[in-house]
Amino acid sequence: MAEQRGSWLTVVGIGPGSPAYLTPAAREAAEQAKVLIGGKRALALFKDLPVVKYRLTGDLESLAAYLKKIYGQPTAVLVSGDPGFYSLLPWLKRQFPGEEIRVIPGISSMQMAFARLGATWEEATFLSLHGRETDLLKPFLPALHQGTARLVLLTGGRNSPAAVGRYLATHGLGEYPVWVGVELGSDTERCLWLQASELAGLDLPEAVVVLGYD
Repeated sequence: MAEQRGSWLTVVGIGPGSPAYLTPAAREAAEQAKVLIGGKRALALFKDLPVVKYRLTGDLESLAAYLKKIYGQPTAVLVSGDPGFYSLLPWLKRQFPGEEIRVIPGISSMQMAFARLGATWEEATFLSLHGRETDLLKPFLPALHQGTARLVLLTGGRNSPAAVGRYLATHGLGEYPVWVGVELGSDTERCLWLQASELAGLDLPEAVVVLGYD
């Protein structure tokens, strides 16, 4: 893999967190690092590497302090999916303005979702509901009623798949067909076709919810 001069910090997309979907480029980037930063599942992919490992939590202030402490050491920040799709990359760029940050792409959950659907995604609109309100869907309600919207939703936290189902049901879309991809790419993957009212009653972990494809 070609090195980027002056680049000590690399953001590595690890895809869904399964060895089967980890690219050779991602593996190589991790092997070149002296420090690996990532969540529990991400670090487990590289348990064989004898390097320093820092486990990510939701405490970004502590992460910023740690990165400044190790500044200059070859470091790989492991992010799920692709770094260019709702990841830590924008935050890291704000922490180190003007720095050259190397980016290794990964397979995103939305790519996995459309692969499972056997559909293309160039006409889809992608929204993340992490830390946001479900009212983010409000501008799309007319198109959903008309059957012309194509949305891909990343759920998580209080905005679970069930919360999406409840929101749709309370806005007259209880019978709307919804595709849900849970833990895509893992051994416990589930792909479900449901009506929105059915989704509202299910206790599912964070997932990809696709609207407007059949």
